[in-house]
Amino acid sequence: MSSPTAVRKAMVKVHRYVGLTLALFLVIIAGTGCIIAFYDELDRVVNPRLRVVEPRERRWTVPDLVGIREKIEAEDPRVHVMYLKFPQRADDSMLLRVRGSLDPVTGQSYQLQYNEIFANPYTGQRLGERFVGKFSLERQDLISQIRFLHYAFVLPESAGVFFIGILGLIFAVDSCVGIYLTLPMGEKRKAANGKGKSFFHRWKPAWQIKRGAATNRVIYDMHRASGLWLWPLIFIFGISGFALNQGSTYSSVLNSFTDYLSYHEKPPQLPLDRPLVKPPVDWYKAAQLGQSYLAKQAHAQGFELGAPAGLIYSREHGLYTYLSHTSLDLRDGYTPTENEWPLTAAMVAIDGRDGRVVGMQLPTGQHASNTITNWMIALHTTSVFGVVWQIAVSVFGMMVCTITITGVLIWWRKRKARSPRVPARARNVATPV
Repeated sequence: MSSPTAVRKAMVKVHRYVGLTLALFLVIIAGTGCIIAFYDELDRVVNPRLRVVEPRERRWTVPDLVGIREKIEAEDPRVHVMYLKFPQRADDSMLLRVRGSLDPVTGQSYQLQYNEIFANPYTGQRLGERFVGKFSLERQDLISQIRFLHYAFVLPESAGVFFIGILGLIFAVDSCVGIYLTLPMGEKRKAANGKGKSFFHRWKPAWQIKRGAATNRVIYDMHRASGLWLWPLIFIFGISGFALNQGSTYSSVLNSFTDYLSYHEKPPQLPLDRPLVKPPVDWYKAAQLGQSYLAKQAHAQGFELGAPAGLIYSREHGLYTYLSHTSLDLRDGYTPTENEWPLTAAMVAIDGRDGRVVGMQLPTGQHASNTITNWMIALHTTSVFGVVWQIAVSVFGMMVCTITITGVLIWWRKRKARSPRVPARARNVATPV
């Protein structure tokens, strides 16, 4: 049986080498996270041509926006619109996420130079497009590129998303190892009165930075104390990063012991034998059915409906997903442009073949596992608590950079101290020829 000292030494090595391996990636992720905490605001400032329109007295309707989808596809038959994100402010543009339509000759998707189109919701005018997930330093891509760097680096998107997801899980686990290493060792020390000091009394110095100490001690205290104070957020952001990037694995694990529901990872309908490009139920009817069904459920379950949020169509499943904001949402103000997680809107799945409702997913209150997960994602994506939380997340990103850098410094200084020193006299002796 291993002794506590042996276990601790092993954990020190695990924490050290995992931290060193992840250091550069953590600094990039935390640094970009400081910026994209204000993603929507920055994108609107940098890309007003794409993101901001002149409000009009007559408010757009959902059929108006579905009509713009038809117009976009008619202008270029190579384009298949799969997602409409409805504007939430009077001066918001409309986002259409697109992919290549199927070539009738080869049956393969056309290759497009963009995957997002922005349009004026009042006039239908196409404002521009961009490719999210492809490295670019063009102005329209700048803020989305920082976000892409945050969740996929500059790797191909599938590989980058997989890598960052695994990294998030390792980061969360390693933070638990770090907590273990701060715990006091050994027996209670005897005080002057003969009584031993309590566990928490001995643990207290780990939470503090000793004033007036030597540089090495200050660096060590900063690393340890910051990690302790921020551990709940470190753990939440690590797990939520895993859930965001490795949703399928996260969903499978939770489904093994809970009733976790995720239409993004596991649609309530199996894929069709071949894609259903032109479903019998059109986009107009799907939106109407979704809104009607949600209105009935809101009345039956006692929640309130808000503004319509979006409409998605999966040709592989022949399935529409209608999204609407409700009183069960986890959102303050306006959610990030590209946030499709079901924490900010209720989702209704509709069969494109017959209009049958095949499922509904609510942001909170439906399943405990979904509510907990959605709260973690909401904190991660700054969807709640407004600008105060955005600032807090930005500061948290800076602190993660500090923890990472001080960890590397601790390793470097200890390594340097262990290196054999050559006496000055020996250094001055000429090497014989």
